[in-house]
Amino acid sequence: MPLSVADSLQKLGLPGRITNLWIKQLQEPQRHYHTLHHVESLLTHLAPEDANPEMIAAIWLHDIVYDPTRGDNEERSAEQARFDLANSSINVETVRRLIMGTKSHLADDEPQRAFNDLDLGILGADAESYDRYAEQIRREYVFVDDASYRQGRAAILRDFDSRTIYQTERWQHREAQAHANLQREITRLESVEG
Repeated sequence: MPLSVADSLQKLGLPGRITNLWIKQLQEPQRHYHTLHHVESLLTHLAPEDANPEMIAAIWLHDIVYDPTRGDNEERSAEQARFDLANSSINVETVRRLIMGTKSHLADDEPQRAFNDLDLGILGADAESYDRYAEQIRREYVFVDDASYRQGRAAILRDFDSRTIYQTERWQHREAQAHANLQREITRLESVEG
């Protein structure tokens, strides 16, 4: 049975003042993809064997600080995790490591591989869901002119397309769909005249 938002917060056992702040942060106006819906999606796809407090906290906190004009969101999210989880029984350093692993989505251990695959799950979604995600990302980068956005986004997508995306058996069935989605968006980005 998928883990709900309420159940996940209950498992963490944190004060409401902390988790209410998280929900408020996930509703900030610059967010279109990195929202509470993204957290809900990750919770829904979380494998029961991975549903430990550290993984759940990382799901909530990996994008908790999100400013698309900056390049240090992971670091700032990891720092908020240190502060918000300080008086809990949750292993803060494990959560911080999982958060920082999403900066490159490279992993050298099974928990990080599982978390990265979960975070990158949208890449292997059906075409309609992926296209909606791509539109939401564009809206988050509305301050970037079209030509620069197309060039930068295509470069990021080509990097993902050049490697194996999913590192766990649970997600490998989505690998082909992920590459098809990436290639379709790259083609679209590069075919627009500008």
